[in-house]
Amino acid sequence: MTAPNNTSLAKLLATENITVEQSNVSTASFDVKNRVLTLPIWATEDKFVEDHMTGHEVGHALYTPLDGWHDAVCSKGGAFKSYLNVIEDARIEKLIQRKYPGLRSSFVKSYRKLLADGFFGADLETINSMGLIDRINTYFKCGVSSGVEFAKEERVWLKRIDDAETWEQVVQIAEELFASEKEKAEQEQQAQQEAESEEAEDQEDDEEDFGPA
Repeated sequence: MTAPNNTSLAKLLATENITVEQSNVSTASFDVKNRVLTLPIWATEDKFVEDHMTGHEVGHALYTPLDGWHDAVCSKGGAFKSYLNVIEDARIEKLIQRKYPGLRSSFVKSYRKLLADGFFGADLETINSMGLIDRINTYFKCGVSSGVEFAKEERVWLKRIDDAETWEQVVQIAEELFASEKEKAEQEQQAQQEAESEEAEDQEDDEEDFGPA
């Protein structure tokens, strides 16, 4: 691992002496416990991408609580973590850009490039076929103009996430959305099983009607 060019910027924005590393990883991350910010090597190819990813991870350094993050993830499991992370990303990006307005241009240009490069999915059609939490992730990172689609009942979640200011609100929204999507998946699975059962019964009836005398 090496120290990226943005080391001084990251420490300045975070207002603490965090460790900043550059490594051959797929995306940026911040270890909220050990206070280590890691940037992927490829992010340094474009200054605005590097600035955006640095700003995003500094957002976690400033606003994501260690205790709350650890407890929420451990108690709910890995599937819940993705919901929590997407909603927390939306909150910390709003807060970091509010604190440092100069980062907004880098965020916009970087996400525009990442979307075009397929970072969020092969293309917009693929993204719009994904589950709700994946579409929410792309929407809040790439903006309204990205073309991500939502059903009317799904847009309630967008408003709640957009209004979230505190970690406690993030956890509550994540828990409710996770439970809602889990229930929806169970209902769809049950409906599928019932449909398959009815199809099997119809097939048996047809065989009885047209079988040998």
